[in-house]
Amino acid sequence: MNIGTEHTTPSERRTGLALVAAAILCLTASGGLLWWHYGGVIFNDMVSAALAWCF
Repeated sequence: MNIGTEHTTPSERRTGLALVAAAILCLTASGGLLWWHYGGVIFNDMVSAALAWCF
């Protein structure tokens, strides 16, 4: 890793992209597991709770 420089190597870019893709895959998989186990009710409750918390 080049610390203190503005240039990134292609391998650093690939590593960063792989980490972002892995994080998105983990979030999608955990959402799928929750959906499979609890059904749609948990997501409706979570969306309602998130909207209530925001407003």
